[in-house]
Amino acid sequence: MNYTAYPEPRKNLAGLAAVVGLHLVVAYALATGLAHKVVDVLKAPLTVSVIEEIKPLPPPPPPPPPKQVRVQPRTPPPPSYVPPAEVVVEAPVQTATITSSPEPVPEPPPAAPSVPAPAPIVNAAVACPNSDQVRARVPYPMQAERMGLSGKVLVEFTVGADGSVRDVTAISSSSSIFTSTATRAVAEFRCNGQGRDVRVRVPFAFTFS
Repeated sequence: MNYTAYPEPRKNLAGLAAVVGLHLVVAYALATGLAHKVVDVLKAPLTVSVIEEIKPLPPPPPPPPPKQVRVQPRTPPPPSYVPPAEVVVEAPVQTATITSSPEPVPEPPPAAPSVPAPAPIVNAAVACPNSDQVRARVPYPMQAERMGLSGKVLVEFTVGADGSVRDVTAISSSSSIFTSTATRAVAEFRCNGQGRDVRVRVPFAFTFS
């Protein structure tokens, strides 16, 4: 067994002796009446002495009397200044003498130059009898043949009074390849004079087969 875990017997004896002694002192005091004397002392009246008298606070000062406001009578404002009315003096109206003078008559505008009437359109068979034969032997363009193209061209030209052919123009064309071929064919037309200039339209058709 490990005796170090328990306290030493000497220390326990000293503690027990102190407790027993305290109980003996209390019992003696009760037996001799010391406890009653202590209670009597506590029950005796306490004497209180005033060290300094507390002075009451001074009363607050009375409120100041209300101020009397004197209401001064309102004086009416001075009348506004109205300037005197101005007298407008009209000047005498001077009558002007108007003399009427005859207005110049505008000259009539110069007559517009006469525009010659457009030449009438005549059938190609009437103006140029060989137009059908020329169109039948027009060669097919080689470039269009290689490309396999088909197209149409409408050519317009002027037939003079003496039967001459001039002012050849392609009005419409599906491809520029056919335009030059059609205009060169018109140069082979032999036309009859109609007594005046006439416009002739002739179609060309190119069909690839």
